[in-house]
Amino acid sequence: MISAVRDQVLALACLRLGLPAREARGVDHVPPDITRPLESGLVRHLEPADLAKAFQATTDGLAREMRLVDPELAARLEPALSSLVESIT
Repeated sequence: MISAVRDQVLALACLRLGLPAREARGVDHVPPDITRPLESGLVRHLEPADLAKAFQATTDGLAREMRLVDPELAARLEPALSSLVESIT
């Protein structure tokens, strides 16, 4: 699930930047200031702390994309995202 959400966050960034989003074709052209924080969203180990770190990075990326596209929606959804992250840490 974490990897799928991370992929969708990258696809949203591609769409926002006018890059091809299908099958991650535009990801190579997404600026590092967007992709670098999402590197922590890669699941490297199945330990609870590692999963929580990856989930946090992924939800942070989703929140950032929401704020850039629709700040009002972000304001409504960020508390729920924060609660989700807190529930697993």
